[in-house]
This record gives sequence, structure tokens and C-alpha cells, in this order.
Amino acid sequence: MIDSLTSFDGAGPAFYGALSRIVALTGPGRAVRRGLENALAVLVEALGYRRACLELHDLPQQGARIVLSHGRQQGLDHLYGPAPITMGQVIGSRRSLILQDVKDHPDFIGRPPEELSNLSHICVPVTVPMPDGHVEGFAPVGSSDVIGALSVDLPKAPMVFLEAHREVLAVVGGILGNAALRLRDELDLSRRSVAAAQPVAVSAEEPATEAAPAQPVAVSKSIRLVLRQISQAADSSDPVFLRGEEGTGKECLARWLHSQGNRRHRPFLRLGCGEMPPEAVMEHLFGVQKGERSKATRSKRGLFELAQGGVVFLDDIEELSLEAQSRVLQVIQEGAVARIGSDAPVAVDARVLAASTASLEDAMAQGDFLEDLFYGLGVFPLYVPPLRDRMGDILPLAEHFLEDFSQRTGKSVRRISTPAIDLLSQYHWPGNVRELANCMERAATLCDEAVVRTYHLPPTLQTGESSGTEPSLSFGEAVAKFEQELLVEALKKARGNMYQAARDLRESYRVVNYKVKKYAIDPKRFTPGRRG
Repeated sequence: MIDSLTSFDGAGPAFYGALSRIVALTGPGRAVRRGLENALAVLVEALGYRRACLELHDLPQQGARIVLSHGRQQGLDHLYGPAPITMGQVIGSRRSLILQDVKDHPDFIGRPPEELSNLSHICVPVTVPMPDGHVEGFAPVGSSDVIGALSVDLPKAPMVFLEAHREVLAVVGGILGNAALRLRDELDLSRRSVAAAQPVAVSAEEPATEAAPAQPVAVSKSIRLVLRQISQAADSSDPVFLRGEEGTGKECLARWLHSQGNRRHRPFLRLGCGEMPPEAVMEHLFGVQKGERSKATRSKRGLFELAQGGVVFLDDIEELSLEAQSRVLQVIQEGAVARIGSDAPVAVDARVLAASTASLEDAMAQGDFLEDLFYGLGVFPLYVPPLRDRMGDILPLAEHFLEDFSQRTGKSVRRISTPAIDLLSQYHWPGNVRELANCMERAATLCDEAVVRTYHLPPTLQTGESSGTEPSLSFGEAVAKFEQELLVEALKKARGNMYQAARDLRESYRVVNYKVKKYAIDPKRFTPGRRG
């Protein structure tokens, strides 16, 4: 086989031969899906690629996804499939991408070191023809002419050779786009035929082919309102700001919002703004441009660049420095970001979701938070109520956590006893949903039967009745005992001086003297040098 990676003399015939074979395999009269699979095989066999991956979206319906791959090492396609971040960037920007060195890119984490040191990556958009004017019978696939991406892993080569391969792959992307139109029509016809043959009742809202996060438990009116607001904001690209106490489930709701929107097939990248030093947060969010200004030896992309077409979730956004806040505001207002050490803006398409437990109004008043960013985030403000204000969710959440525990561990825990339910309902849950999740994890772990009982719950939830520690003294006896303890402590401190003890207790000498005689306390026992 001609080594088209190292010789321009050999590249031309190899390229032309591969293109002609792909056109023949995907032409009219051929089985479309088989043709697409064979086209990937040609790329691997004729051009020496390690593997080729094709991802098509919204075929035959909105939300559907088709992924095909072919590699030299058969059986490893499920391990080394499409690179989600690079594909998201290419589809979002509609521009091809070349990675000459993949060693530090997050899409390739987990690959064998020997492969990473000798691997390059190219990704190009898969495009469909958009006719000039109206063409009868032509139905566009979507609002964009980009319906997917084609990526290849290939041996590391100089950039000039990689550029040549990118040009050829761009042509292949157009050929596969034409085939994708026919595939759309075939699948759509097949789906309608099945629906006509089996006229059963089907929901008008068909689920997406990709498994989405489980819908948050919502029984109480307050949390149902939050989910309704999320459904209204899901398809927008405007920022969403979630406010609420620690542990109320803000990140869970942010992930649910992402799964319901039109960006659900693109990355969801999270950063805890208080989890690392401010300098590291800046580099992580906005990237670094190598050079004298940044003192970096290599360039690095930040989360906003890596999340092209997707979402960046900023948890504890109040922890950002003022400089970082101004750069986030630039992303929201201008859709651009400048790397550390560079003034050149880079266009980004990433939706900002933010969360905070602090009062940003107080932070603004103290000059610690930018007013413009506060109002920029406030397009869709969502308040997540604490668990104590949504008591109707406590038992359903507890049962959900038990079911999740059973599925993860294989240990069957089928119900919660009535006394244990009473304890869960009476507790004030300062740690909110996170504390409840930890509580049920502990209870399920300690449970040696299929029922969670009161003694499996943490001590903080126990009452005197449930723990067998109810007071045995009457109210009057308990008050008398407490008075004795106070008097003894005051006399110890005053070294037996009853006048000083009365002043410390803020009581008259007459009352203290009466109580001392009543409880038969000898003040002289506390005088220094005296032995009883």
C-alpha cells in the first residue's frame, strides 16, 4: 500500500482512488447504511488511518443519532469511538479541526501512551447540499447544512500533510452528506410504515434515542414550578442562574436542563469556581496562549472553547475573581473569549449556567461581584427551595435513593418502616437533598433486612422515643437538678464565696443562700486549702 502520509507523489493516486471508491459505494442503488460503513473501511484501508468515525444527527427525526466507526484493531471501536468535544466544536463552528498532537486533549484520555505519542486527529463537518431557490420535494434536514462530523485517527505527520488530508476528508464529508439525505428518507419511510401497520396509541413526544438523566423527583408544588421553568428555558441559549442553599440539587437541575435542550448532544462541562486557586481557574476556563506574556510553553484551550455547542456550568460563581467575572461577561455578551496571554478573541458557542449559594446582591454592594454580570446571568433566574420547604418530596426522594442504592449494589431494600418515615418527616434537613441522600446510603448499608428501621438512621435524626433515651425525671426534678449544677459551678468558680457566686449568677445573695440550704450544699467545700 502506498504511504500517503509521507509522500506527496504517492498521496495523489491514493486520494483519488479512495474518493472514486467511496463515490461508487455510496451512489444511487446501493444500500445506504452499508455504503457508509464501507466508506469508512476504504478510508482506513486505502489511506492508512488507524480508525474512522462518522456521527450523524437528527436522522430521521429530531434528537436521533447514528454513530458508525471502523478501525484497524477490530473490537476496540467501542473504546475509541467518536471524540465528543472535537465533534461538538466542528459541528458548532461548522469548521474542520486538526490536532497534530492529541496527547493532552481530554477526548483521548485513557488511550495507550504509545498510541498517544504517535497519533494525530482530523475532524471535518458532514454537510448536505442546500439548493439555490425552491426545489420541489426537497426537505432540509434542519436549520443548518451541517448534520454531523467525520473524524479520523492517523499516524502523526507534519502539518502540511495533515492539511492535505483535511481537504480530501472535506470532500468525503460532502459525499457522505448526500448519502445521509437518502438514509434520512429511507429511515423516515420505514418509521412511518411501522406506525401505519401498528396503529397503537403513542405519545406525541417521542423520547430521544440517547438516555437522558432521570427526571428529578418533583412532588411538591415549589419544585414542580422549577421544572416547569426549566422546560421553558431549555431550548434557549441565554444564561440560567440557579440560586439556593447548599445541597438543594442545583447541579442535578442544571444537568436536567441540558438534557432537555437542543444542546443535549454536546458537552456539559462543570467547574467549581472555589475548588482551585484563582490563577488555575482562569487558565481552566479561558485557556492559555503560549508566549512570553503567559510564560507558557504550549497553548491550551479552556472550557469555553472545549464546550463548543454545549454548556459550561459554573458552580459557586461568587468565588470568581473580578477579572474572571469580566471574561465570563465577555462570553455572554460577545460570544468570544481571549486566552490568557493573548488579546485575540476566539469565537465560542457555549451556554452559561451558573449556581450560587451566596447573596450576590451583598457581594455587589461590597464590590466583589460585577453588576453587569449579575444582570447578564439574570435572564433566567431559578430559585431552588430548601428541602424543609418541600416536605412532600422527602419520602419520594428517600425511596428514590434506596432504589438507586439497590440497583448499584444488588442489595434489595424494599421499604422504609413507618416509625422511620416519621423521623425523616420530622427532621429539618439543614444539609437538604445531599444530607438525605447520605442518610439513606448509610441506612441501606447498615440495613440487614429489606426494611429501613429507625435504628438504621443517623443519631441526628433520633428522638428520645426512637432511641430509648427519654428523660426519666419529672419537669420539677429536672429543674432542681439543673439549679444544683449551676450553684455548684458558681461556687467552684468563686472558691466558696457566696457573695461572688451570687454576682456571677446575677441573683441576690438571699436567693442563693436559700437555694444552697435547700439543696444541702456546703460552700466551704470549695474554699482553697479546705478538705472535706
